[in-house]
Amino acid sequence: MKIFVLSVALASLSMVAKAQDVVEIARTDSTVVISSHRLMPEFKGGQKALTKFLKKNLRYPDAAANYGVEGSVVMSFFVEKDGSLSDISAHGCKIDRFNTTKFSQETESRQEELKEQFALLFAKEGARIIRKMPKWSPGRLNGKAVRVKINQRINFVDPNK
Repeated sequence: MKIFVLSVALASLSMVAKAQDVVEIARTDSTVVISSHRLMPEFKGGQKALTKFLKKNLRYPDAAANYGVEGSVVMSFFVEKDGSLSDISAHGCKIDRFNTTKFSQETESRQEELKEQFALLFAKEGARIIRKMPKWSPGRLNGKAVRVKINQRINFVDPNK
């Protein structure tokens, strides 16, 4: 496998905050006060450190290079109260581009097989890199560590292009 320059949609680090704890609600007379001081989980060192980690460790699959495949996968995982990562899964796997000359020489059924194969390769690599990450700083809600779900898009760009 070749190491490649990756395009990571960090703007869509879409930290889908799904804090599992309840937000405090207090009633004073006829007013409802909702108190929520939320701090999202963070890769140690912040966005720049996350980008550096991904650039250094993510590998573009060799099989994808043969067809000039580019695409993306959205990796979902939870940052636990202790900063560890769990429940890693891939979804939203999308193939954006093929080397059309080579790809068009394949039968229609083979093209479908290849699309599934490359989506699976991208999902496996996405899972590998998430599992390799060090602990994050956990999310906090009202000062208390909470479990938070993160969606991280990872883009795969053909390094030979």
